[in-house]
Amino acid sequence: SAPVPPLAGLAMAQAPPGPSLRSLVAYELGASGTMTSVSFQSAAMGGVFARFPRVLLVHRAGEPAGRALYIFLVAGPAPAEGGGMARVVHLAIPRDESAGSLARMYGAFRAFNPACAQTQLLLVDPDLPQQPALAQAFPAAEVQLSVFHLCKRLQVQIQQLTLEGYAERLILATLSDTMYAATESNRRKMHALLRDLVTPDLLPRLHIDWLLNDGIWATHRERTWGESIYYLRDLEMVIQELSEVFSAGLSLESCITSLAQHYQKCVSKSPPDAAMCSAPHPHHHAAQARENPEGDSDEIDRRTEECIKQSLRDICTEPAAWLCLSELAVVQKSVQLIGTGEDALSIQVLEDVHTVDLKGLSSCTCHFHQVFQLPCRHILAALNSDRKTLQPEMLSRQWQKGSGAHQARRDSADGLLEILKSSWNESLDKSLLVSFLTEEISRLLTHCSREEFERRYRTLRELADSWIGPYIKVKL
Repeated sequence: SAPVPPLAGLAMAQAPPGPSLRSLVAYELGASGTMTSVSFQSAAMGGVFARFPRVLLVHRAGEPAGRALYIFLVAGPAPAEGGGMARVVHLAIPRDESAGSLARMYGAFRAFNPACAQTQLLLVDPDLPQQPALAQAFPAAEVQLSVFHLCKRLQVQIQQLTLEGYAERLILATLSDTMYAATESNRRKMHALLRDLVTPDLLPRLHIDWLLNDGIWATHRERTWGESIYYLRDLEMVIQELSEVFSAGLSLESCITSLAQHYQKCVSKSPPDAAMCSAPHPHHHAAQARENPEGDSDEIDRRTEECIKQSLRDICTEPAAWLCLSELAVVQKSVQLIGTGEDALSIQVLEDVHTVDLKGLSSCTCHFHQVFQLPCRHILAALNSDRKTLQPEMLSRQWQKGSGAHQARRDSADGLLEILKSSWNESLDKSLLVSFLTEEISRLLTHCSREEFERRYRTLRELADSWIGPYIKVKL
């Protein structure tokens, strides 16, 4: 095998000469002259790995014909542009999964990437074949189980146990908490829950002691709650999409070409209008996007989005602005399919379809808006489409800058006046305590920085569950 120019049909990135800035392919030919293995890396992939080489994740995707696709992704910091697909730094389909074939595949990766000498940690699926071959190819790096793969595996195994509905929902909800906030407390809670609710004969297959292994969780624990959500979502999206392309049963040449073209489409800064970054489906028909009478303009879209962001920062408290900006980030990387009706707009972002109230754009049927009473991705998509900005009346007073404390004092004064007018009783005394405590917690959560909000929320979450629990999920 040897590096050669890109396969026919792949665009070559414009870059200065140099082996680390070229799109590269290494392949093996069989006796009949057909391709039997291939490793591909575009110039953009190589550039990403050169910038973020410290933590590398290796994922294996199989297909019915017996071939396997190996996806190499950066698992630490990653480019902000290009979405989750920008984490992909190498694609390879080995001849087979013998130790020799995989060693040649890892060797091709090393030949393409001089920066692999800086790789310190390799994250792998517990079932990754021939792990010693990987360790030998990266002698200076530690091989550790991937939290993403561990949790996905545990999720599938729990669903296969056919537990009672309540027990299964409780375990899966606790697992979700552990994935997004991998504190020692959450992991021990998950471990105890599995030990108590799963019969002893089934526990060995779950490997629940992995939950208590600090080495496995060390890197993931460094992520904030929001960063964990985006990281796990990125991996889920990338793996699902590339696996769908790979499982189409194409010849090796066509398969690697389709994978590379799909990657290029998703990471392109200016993808074709109405093109969605999802794997092609033979029965998929794209809906018609709402037409813009002023014509498409990247500059106008950029200015509109910046105005929306500024209006969020001006009007909302910091935690509220952060939540809404996270929703807007989804809108910016998606296609918004917007249909008009007499009294409502039908908004579809990615695969979620919800209804936004056309009058005032202040309500939506989605879970995010119903729970937080904040502008969700669907409302923000409608604002973006209509070239409008956020207005104070679009969100409740508790999330507005400056008004929360004043309104809280006024509500407290009104409530206290009613209490002073009434006669004392035990029920009223308890009600007063609960009311004041709830008000103070709400104030502490809504008027603080993003980091403080995450810390206080996690503390409240653990206090509520441990106080009323240990296995009752308290709704906050």
